[in-house]
Amino acid sequence: MLGVVELRHLRYFVAVAEEASFSRAAERLGMATSPLSRRVRDLEAELGAALFTRDYHRITLTDAGRALIGEARAIVAQVDALPALLPEASPRRSVTLGTAPEVSPDLRARFLALVREELPGLDVRQRPASTAPLLRAVLAGDVDVAFVHGRVEDPALTAVVVEAQPLRVVVARGSGFDGRESVRLAELAHLPYTFLKASSAPFVAHAAETMLSRHGVTGRLPVHTTHADLVPLVSAGQAFTICGARYGATRKAFADEPVLLLPFEDDRERLETNAVFRADRRARLGRLPGLLEQLHT
Repeated sequence: MLGVVELRHLRYFVAVAEEASFSRAAERLGMATSPLSRRVRDLEAELGAALFTRDYHRITLTDAGRALIGEARAIVAQVDALPALLPEASPRRSVTLGTAPEVSPDLRARFLALVREELPGLDVRQRPASTAPLLRAVLAGDVDVAFVHGRVEDPALTAVVVEAQPLRVVVARGSGFDGRESVRLAELAHLPYTFLKASSAPFVAHAAETMLSRHGVTGRLPVHTTHADLVPLVSAGQAFTICGARYGATRKAFADEPVLLLPFEDDRERLETNAVFRADRRARLGRLPGLLEQLHT
């Protein structure tokens, strides 16, 4: 049975067992709680047995979990000890990963988990910034790989789509859309579109401009500071904006606000996240580009 079990799943199981908490284990592993819980359930499905008893106050091992934990610890420890057995272990390499504000925690967690599993000698140093400065940093060689938003068309860069989420229109409650399940952009032509300055995410801004103009939305009300500055304009019914359906700084800014997040009527529009690196550095990055291609599921 253990021949079909992934090593990373055993590592996750050991962490949860030792911490007696999914949240503490997730913090220890550098990943989000939700994907950790899913991976543990994947392991339980592979083994055909529950490994933990989950209740509101605590996490405890089942009989099956207690039977497995010793062997699981031993397997993980043996694998972790392999580099030290080499007569001249290679020095640890590092890469700098840039992440834009709308990048999901799940994407970062999945990427870091893949690196730990497939490239255990690689250190990942993270650098948060908006899309435009991250692209400049990649071109300058200061950042090796960046997770950025929108379609990247610079011939000096290679872009791999690693995540895509649906978009939502954000409008005030009481502005005529209550009770609606979707909205057409043409219905918003009487409102201006409010957004952060285009220079922070030029590819997303260009795509939004093209889409809005196509549907007759001509009003623009840009702000130049933070996502939170969009909130009073939209909540008061003076403008609308667009955000990701599941995550992102813009969506988070509207949490608990009197607004509606409505899908487009055809719901085809997507906010893409691309992993971008310099095309002439592919060889230097080794197996990393191949891992990036595994992320878009």
